[in-house]
Amino acid sequence: MVHMQVQKDQVNVRIKTESAVITGIVHTMVNGRLSDYITSHVGKFIPVTDAEVMYLEKSLKNLEEKGVKREVVFVNVEKIEMIEYL
Repeated sequence: MVHMQVQKDQVNVRIKTESAVITGIVHTMVNGRLSDYITSHVGKFIPVTDAEVMYLEKSLKNLEEKGVKREVVFVNVEKIEMIEYL
């Protein structure tokens, strides 16, 4: 069996949703624009790898004061309030 691998760019981002701020890596097509990637995933979830999640609610914040590290988190594109390059 032949395995094909699609080349991707790794984009360091900070994403704000209504409940958390996620810092990590979004994998886009080579030379692709982040905005095009997000737009093409409306109604879906995008993976963010090497993620750190900072919860905005005080009750959840007490779980981990400096944020929660995860190998991958899935973010609902429709819940993204802001995304910035790092």
